[in-house]
Amino acid sequence: MQKKHLILSGLAGSLLAMPAYASTTSMANDSILILIALMAFSFINAIVQACCYFSGQYVQSSFSQKHVTVSLLFPLAALIGFVSQYESFAQFVLYLGAVVLSIGTALIPVPLTNKKSPSRLSTLILLTGAIVILPLSIIVAPISIFSIALCHIGLKQTDIPPFAKFATVLTLLTSYGLLFYWLYQLITQVMS
Repeated sequence: MQKKHLILSGLAGSLLAMPAYASTTSMANDSILILIALMAFSFINAIVQACCYFSGQYVQSSFSQKHVTVSLLFPLAALIGFVSQYESFAQFVLYLGAVVLSIGTALIPVPLTNKKSPSRLSTLILLTGAIVILPLSIIVAPISIFSIALCHIGLKQTDIPPFAKFATVLTLLTSYGLLFYWLYQLITQVMS
């Protein structure tokens, strides 16, 4: 009876055993960090796209084309990073799928051009997006670039309520402060 149990457990163990592949953990970690950064970029970019759409910024086709061009830079850089570091075909397909999804989300402003006209709440919508992104930039400082962009777009609007202008300038200064502090820390680390 015990031999039968050992044979069954040995058979089950051999069916569930997976082959061991040797890989360097540093390359895998770099690829995973690039993947996480790419997905975070796509999420933050989706927030910016929603703010720009609901505030009516995509009425101008030149604005949506500039947004798409800037949005495509990071997925293309990630693709170059993935191509230089992939270890297996399955990993390459996974990363290529993430890049294709990111490129797809970056192209969203193209069909949204000329769909919604600007409203009188445009500045408040852009300010809300900047304030939502601002706490995330405390964790990852380069994200403050998105908040800075939304604040600059908000300050270009025609009818800005005084409170919205004050809050936008305050958010803009805070975002610049976070970005410059991060750059200062980065420069001091590189210099030492």
